[in-house]
Amino acid sequence: MNKFEKDFMIYPEYADSDDVRNIEGYVDVLRKSLELSIDSKSIEKDGKLSSEMLETLRSNEIHSLAIPKDFGGIGMNNKDISKVFEELSLDWNIYTSAHLALQTANLLQIYGSDEQKSKYLKAMAEGKVRPAVAIVKDTNGGKLEETVGPAGKSMINGENLRVIGQHNANFYVIFAENAGEQTCYILDETEMATTDKIKFHRDETIGLKGTDIGRIDITALVTDKNVLGTAGNGAEIAAELSGSGRMPLAAATVGMARRALRELSIWCNRTNSRRTRRGTLADDSRSQRLVTDLALKVYALESALYYLAGLIDEGLSIVVDIENSLLSMLTRDVLQSVISTQLELVGVAASDSQFPHERIFRDVTTLLATFDESPDIEQIGLATIATWATTTSHKRIVSTLKRWMKQETEQEKMKNPGLTHYIAEHAHPSLQMACQELEFSMSRINNVVSRLMTSQGKNIEQDYGSLEALVSVLKNNLVMVSTISRASRSYSIGLRNADIELAWATIICSRLSRATWFELDALSDLFGLVRFNPSLLNAGRAVFDLGGYIIESPLEKNW
Repeated sequence: MNKFEKDFMIYPEYADSDDVRNIEGYVDVLRKSLELSIDSKSIEKDGKLSSEMLETLRSNEIHSLAIPKDFGGIGMNNKDISKVFEELSLDWNIYTSAHLALQTANLLQIYGSDEQKSKYLKAMAEGKVRPAVAIVKDTNGGKLEETVGPAGKSMINGENLRVIGQHNANFYVIFAENAGEQTCYILDETEMATTDKIKFHRDETIGLKGTDIGRIDITALVTDKNVLGTAGNGAEIAAELSGSGRMPLAAATVGMARRALRELSIWCNRTNSRRTRRGTLADDSRSQRLVTDLALKVYALESALYYLAGLIDEGLSIVVDIENSLLSMLTRDVLQSVISTQLELVGVAASDSQFPHERIFRDVTTLLATFDESPDIEQIGLATIATWATTTSHKRIVSTLKRWMKQETEQEKMKNPGLTHYIAEHAHPSLQMACQELEFSMSRINNVVSRLMTSQGKNIEQDYGSLEALVSVLKNNLVMVSTISRASRSYSIGLRNADIELAWATIICSRLSRATWFELDALSDLFGLVRFNPSLLNAGRAVFDLGGYIIESPLEKNW
């Protein structure tokens, strides 16, 4: 919307130094406990977490991180939880166990009745609840339906409902359909009737061997006490279920990436160069380029994660649905980059089953396939446009002549947006160029959205290509704001290696600004090639309609 508030350029932090020392001390103890207890081979063999690992989770109260103190939990804020989850990615099975507990506790706090909160949150804090949740957008699984049971009682029935849960789960969060509406139910096995049944069938996944991923067959009588929230509110709860897990996943990804970069540094400094006799792999320009790209992506994700977490903790931002989805895009990009960079630098050894990261590759692949962490491009793009239109009181220009005359002015603003907010005055002087790049991007996106609304109006809902480009620009802007804010703070308070942060923030903003300019320039080209030939964007549709890749071989002859 091309608006600026200087408070959002102040990177959120702990108000009290004691809070920082407390969480650092907690995380240090947790890290040492995990390193001593984690046995990945036993997880692969036994298909569950060992008793030592479970004791580590219990003694550190991992499953009660987000549970308020009133219900026996720790009641950590978002920054604290993110620091903890950085360490939990030492093993992705442990991360998944904690992630499921956090998601379940979050749903109970938001939608649970007073009775449900008192009963189940306390039980979770005591380690008595082992949750399993339905995989929300599983198109291959079965469906759960609400029907009328004996004596007119409500009953839910379903087969092949795909779930992910802690080993030997005893508490289920599932969604049932009735008359086109979806309702969320919670089922505690200890409270089920003798006629009720839940049978679990584990899938043979390639990773996450210590997590129960599979399908359940279920038949159970339900009452209002089993309903989470209100009847018919399942879609909203499912969205919250997905959204509440994105920041912990981003934190776990940051932790994994930091460890991977440390290990790659050791590997490259000890491995002979593939180009020179006396040098090491770390001396090769190609290796440096690969690691640079990965390090910058990790820095961008980490900055955006703690920026959003801090804003929520301080109450400056309440609803972060769009930002959470953008964070999910950054997370997936970093995970893919970690895997590809290790494959590139480590080489053949990375495919060896004895290579420690081979299991991590399988776990991450399974995790991404299981959790619905994919951002919804249409929802992000349309929500942004709706917010912009409401705030700016936009009115579509019907006259072709007026649109043509306005286009000349907008085109000039795209090329030379100028400075209106002077963001650089609120950051470190070394970040002046980065701040200018951010401000230019803000101004350009405002002009482009205005032009899209003028030219397309409601038809923008069907233009996936434009929405995808718009979301990409929003992601870039979020990264630029958070990295500028973070680097400015780091240098101002004299953190170690703050000069490197300034350089990294400048590089990131320079790259993203040019990527943003490319996307916006393509969007503003109202009379360009794609506008007259929309079929150029529909190659995927042709593949679906014609049953695959139907282009003839370049060696084929027609006579």
